[in-house]
Amino acid sequence: MENIGTYIIWIIMACAVAGAIASLRDEEKGLGGEFITGLHSIGPIFIPVAGIMAAIPYLSKFINAVFGPLYNALGSDAAIAATTFIAVDMGGYQLADALAQTREAWVIAMVTGYMAGATIVFSIPVGLAMLDKRDHKYMALGVMAGILSIPIGVFVTCIITMVTNVQVRDIVSANADAAYVLALSLGGILAHLTPLIIFCLAMAVGLWLVPSIMVRGFLAFGNTMTATLKLVLVFSIVEYFTGAFSTILGGWGFDPIIADTVDQFRALEIAGYIGIMLCGAFPMVYLIQKHLARPMEAIGSKLGLESNGAAGILAAAANILAMFRLIGDMRAKDKVLCIAFSVCAA
Repeated sequence: MENIGTYIIWIIMACAVAGAIASLRDEEKGLGGEFITGLHSIGPIFIPVAGIMAAIPYLSKFINAVFGPLYNALGSDAAIAATTFIAVDMGGYQLADALAQTREAWVIAMVTGYMAGATIVFSIPVGLAMLDKRDHKYMALGVMAGILSIPIGVFVTCIITMVTNVQVRDIVSANADAAYVLALSLGGILAHLTPLIIFCLAMAVGLWLVPSIMVRGFLAFGNTMTATLKLVLVFSIVEYFTGAFSTILGGWGFDPIIADTVDQFRALEIAGYIGIMLCGAFPMVYLIQKHLARPMEAIGSKLGLESNGAAGILAAAANILAMFRLIGDMRAKDKVLCIAFSVCAA
């Protein structure tokens, strides 16, 4: 089971090679075009990724100060507040470690970050950047519908962890012994998830009573986030080349966006990593659409999806950005379903 991810990577890399060879003949369309498009996606992806990662220090302080006390008051943990908004691999893991009152809360926060945090700081801004504006309303509905399932996804994951008596590392490390036995309980899990449950119930009521207002609110949130991230990015670029803000203000609290001696895998490197992965993921999706259309139609019919929708579900299970590539070819219903699925699955 643990090798499934490795197998998928090898398949994507094989598709990248096939796409590169095809691009030698035609880089405008077909398999070669998908290879080139994957590489060209680095630019649009870099804008939101760089803005978010640069702003992590201030974002962390804001979440801890505003949402941390609220989560604690509801019987949860400030660590879960952190990963509700910040993805695990964008600083949420370390921040949750610093805030968590127990190792159990830390692990629950980590699971939350894979679903909620990744959606808010990555999927939303990157999706808005990659998708055609005509599809933004479908993304809004899909993301909000998907968010409703996050408490269920976290709950099920934690229950499985509790039942199987999983041992984990009790420190942030890649090679320490996994010797800590989690003392999860049903009541403890539900208590930690209380703020998320309340938020999702409120969102469900809003979608039921005033769906158009909810969509407009989501788009306003997304557009405000996009504008803010662009400003953070350009100021970070100015600071990198001139040091102007450090000179004028006496300091610069944002994180660097380019690798340095402290961290060799920052925003520019992450955007590049995503792009070189997509140069294989996009050709893979193209090949699935072209050569597996009938199986996709058969699977889709059982799920109430068209073939492109079924391919989107398959793509989302591997990489949400590969799924975004298919959104333009789907009918409205399938767009919403695929995006909703990707919130917890991608």
